[in-house]
Amino acid sequence: MKQITKDNREWFQEWANEYDNTLGKVRRHHKLLDLVVKESVVKGNDHVLDIGCGTGLLSLKFLDKADCSVTAIDTSAQMLGIFREKIEKCKMNEKIHCIQMSAEDMGFEPGQFDIIAATVALHHVKCKEPVIRNIYKSLKDGGRFVLGEMDIDTTGKLDDPQRLVRILQYLIREYELAMKDGGVQAFERMYDNGKKHILNDGEYCIAMGQWAKLCRDAGFRNTEVSPVKGFEWFKVLVATK
Repeated sequence: MKQITKDNREWFQEWANEYDNTLGKVRRHHKLLDLVVKESVVKGNDHVLDIGCGTGLLSLKFLDKADCSVTAIDTSAQMLGIFREKIEKCKMNEKIHCIQMSAEDMGFEPGQFDIIAATVALHHVKCKEPVIRNIYKSLKDGGRFVLGEMDIDTTGKLDDPQRLVRILQYLIREYELAMKDGGVQAFERMYDNGKKHILNDGEYCIAMGQWAKLCRDAGFRNTEVSPVKGFEWFKVLVATK
C-alpha cells in the first residue's frame, strides 16, 4: 500500500473521529454527494466503486438511490472503522465491501465496475494520470467515472503571489461556509486544510477542465461537467467509457 506522510496520516486519523460532525454537516458537501449520485444514473444491480469513501456518506447515498452493490476503499483505518459500524447498524453487510487501499494501489479486474465515483478524494493524489488510466481500465464498456471536486487550480510555484490569491479566493468561501454550517470546530479543520492546499501538503487540486483532459487522454469518449447549484466552485464531472 502506498504510504502517506506521517503528518498527513495523523491528520486523517484525528479527523476521522469528528468527520461526520464537521464536513459531514456542511450543506454544500451533501449537495455535492447528491449531485454525484444523480449524475451517475445508478440503477439496480450496478457495481459501484467508491474511491476515498471516508465514513461512507457517498456509498450510503448510492444504496439509498438504487439496489446496487458498493466496493468502498480508503487509506484510513479509522474512517473505515466508523463506516463499518454504520454498515453493521444498517445491516448492509451484503451490499457493501470495505477495503483499506489507496487510489494509487488499486488492482481491480478490467471491466469490474459499472460506476466508479470519487468525491473530494482524488485531489490528494499527486500523480493523477496513472490513477485515471486505472479507473478507465476497471470500468465496463459504457461505464461511468463520476468525480466530485473543487474547481481550483493549485499548481505552480509556492512563492507565486498570484497563485496564492487564486487559492485564497476559493478558501474564503469555504471558511465562511464551514463556520456557518459546522461552527468553530468545522472552521478549525477547514483552516488547517486550507494551509495544506496553499503549501501542496497532501492536497494537489487541479481545475475541472484539467480533470476532463486527463479523462479524454485516458480514452474516455465523453465528458460532461455540472456545477453544484449555489456552490458553483464545486463541480461534478461524468466521463463515459
